[in-house]
Amino acid sequence: MSHFLQGPAWERLQGALNRPAVRLEGDGWRAFAVLQKGRLNSRLYAPYGPELERPEALEPALAALTAEVRRLGAAFLRVEPTLAGPDGPALPATALEAAGLRRVGREQPEHTQRVDLARPFDEVLADMRKSNRNLHRNFAKKGLSVRESDDPADIEHLIRLLGEVSDRTGMHAHAGDYLRAQAQTLVPGGDARIFLVELEGADLPVAAAMVYDDAERRYYGHAAAATSHRALSPGVILVTSMMRDAHERGLAEFDLYGVVPPEVKDHAWSGFSDFKRSFGGRQVDFSGTWELPVKPLSYAVYRAARRFAG
Repeated sequence: MSHFLQGPAWERLQGALNRPAVRLEGDGWRAFAVLQKGRLNSRLYAPYGPELERPEALEPALAALTAEVRRLGAAFLRVEPTLAGPDGPALPATALEAAGLRRVGREQPEHTQRVDLARPFDEVLADMRKSNRNLHRNFAKKGLSVRESDDPADIEHLIRLLGEVSDRTGMHAHAGDYLRAQAQTLVPGGDARIFLVELEGADLPVAAAMVYDDAERRYYGHAAAATSHRALSPGVILVTSMMRDAHERGLAEFDLYGVVPPEVKDHAWSGFSDFKRSFGGRQVDFSGTWELPVKPLSYAVYRAARRFAG
């Protein structure tokens, strides 16, 4: 049931970034949480955690995490509780409110799109938009090829292309040093992988991505394509090729990581959410982001500053 952001590879990355973190476990729950230091105060944050085997495990999990908040001198706890089971990871808002949690704006996406890879890959392709299938089957005829790199230095191609996308769209890309730290920490052990789309005759890759792998699932992390070659749809080819590679490695799912529901038409994510849904799969809903004040006065100052800032 574990999410990559609750796993050991993400914990190792936080250590490489010199971010204090804790890992806790109890009867029916477990949690990995990172201390995030702000200008006014600090918080302990469990991305997609705590992970619960049953709803009743929420209270003891929060109690243990709150004790860590106090030990670390932080002002509040931020969580995104997830539940194991066939009905999906989201807990009812009423249960979270009853535990004293307060709903806040999301930190991690509240919805994602997951594609089932535990079947013949032809069936995976059949669930995609027809144009995506055709691109996957014919991209070599356009002089394109896809290469997986185990060299962390190749993250520079992704950083360059993300800069292009940011300049064109105003998208806020992650800092280059943060992506370099991810590549240097996660790629050598196979916890992250870099994929590059190359065009015959071009000096540099025309698309690049970094994905995260655990024992069950591949997560679509960061990706970008060159503005000058958008007509070739290298982004589509990148995704279908990474899905095929994950299928060949025996992974059960491909997580396209972050969408808004299809009925939401005016969100900043609406366009790339439609792009992600074009690869098939099902929408998975999470609980959202919630906070629990531990130092009420400090937390009130923090919330007031957030409201004032926008």
